[in-house]
Amino acid sequence: MCNCKKIYYIRFDTIDSTNSWVKRNADVLDPSQLSCITAQEQIAGRGRWGRTWVSPRKHNIYASLFLCISPNSPFLGNMGQILALSCAQSLQERGFSPQLKWPNDILLDQKKLAGILCETVPIKNLLGVIMGIGINVNMPKDLLDMIDQPAISLAQQSGHPWKIEDILDALLHKFLANFELLQTDGFVPFHSTFEQLLAYKGEVVSIFDGYKTIEGICKGVDEKGYLKLQTALQQELLLLHGEILPTSVRGMYA
Repeated sequence: MCNCKKIYYIRFDTIDSTNSWVKRNADVLDPSQLSCITAQEQIAGRGRWGRTWVSPRKHNIYASLFLCISPNSPFLGNMGQILALSCAQSLQERGFSPQLKWPNDILLDQKKLAGILCETVPIKNLLGVIMGIGINVNMPKDLLDMIDQPAISLAQQSGHPWKIEDILDALLHKFLANFELLQTDGFVPFHSTFEQLLAYKGEVVSIFDGYKTIEGICKGVDEKGYLKLQTALQQELLLLHGEILPTSVRGMYA
């Protein structure tokens, strides 16, 4: 099981997808450490639900983190959330004002800045966790416009470019500290901070879980990281998996 005291880097120039590479090679990675696989370019980057992740050369962070945990770890569902929170916290230290789109996307000015794709693979008697993260660092507007939803980069927001390695390094060291606390105390220590950064709180949203869409008012997250959704029938649903999207349908929830 990963003690996460150091980071082992594997760097590529061009790759199909960092997550795909880890899935193919997980059995040769050291299960006792955190591995970070990066690339300057992805030619088959993947997002949630099989979407294409636009991955132009040398503009952004394309990375996958790999570590092993016990298969019955109660915090498995929170790991992507903690990575997203770590990203948001490291950006706050650089003067940005990010928001978290549950469960694990990062927004700036209500536009997508970063996304995380979590996958698992069995490794002997452990569970290998793969967390792919893409962050738009220096991506120019013409390439951002190719994305299928409103998107933004750090350079576009700040007006100047950023050193990709510095952004990634700050994120990873923040994650190491947060993950250590997650293993011992669960999501509870992160609850209030995650709630403060949560986008769409109090708004009507649609949740897509890969099969169906559920609509309701986003009431925040609970102390396990579940999204609290109030339906039109005043029922409160607790959701751990899915994707939150804003909707203009508000009248039925008034």
